[in-house]
Amino acid sequence: MNISDHEQQFFEYMSQNYPIPPQLWQELKTVLEIKKIKKNRYLTAEQFDLHFILDGMIIKRIENASEPHEEVVDFISTDQLIYHIEKMDHSQFEADVDSTVILIRNSNLSKVLEKHPIFLQHLEHLFGEVLLRRSYRGKLIHLTARERILKFKEDYPEAYMHCSVNDKSSFLGMTAAYYSNINI
Repeated sequence: MNISDHEQQFFEYMSQNYPIPPQLWQELKTVLEIKKIKKNRYLTAEQFDLHFILDGMIIKRIENASEPHEEVVDFISTDQLIYHIEKMDHSQFEADVDSTVILIRNSNLSKVLEKHPIFLQHLEHLFGEVLLRRSYRGKLIHLTARERILKFKEDYPEAYMHCSVNDKSSFLGMTAAYYSNINI
């Protein structure tokens, strides 16, 4: 895919809920940074920057001080957003497969908002989506392990198919061995 195809994909996603006036779109195109991220590499950004996933799968991991590993707290896939607060929640974002992302720097977001206040509607929708996804794990608490896996398979089909058992089991709050023993 070339740059204009990636821009078009982003434009179509952003236009689903609110129209994007031509002047706003031209302004946005000047601040979009399209990046390729190789598998097992980390996304880097400054605090409050945004990454939009064009294709691929990114895993959010939180350092767990009580365990010698990092806990998987989210799978971010195509047409989803990352709002960078790693310094606050001690997290990191790793590409699980080769991925393509758009980066919009926080300083550029502020400039676009100053020129085009209507862009705030788009950002509110994007942030709402992020918050809904981040509360996903709380909805699984009352489910059995088998039900959690089935719900995960339904809601995160790409992650279910491609991510490691260790990452999926960490996200679902069980050991990898226990996850593997449940027949789905």
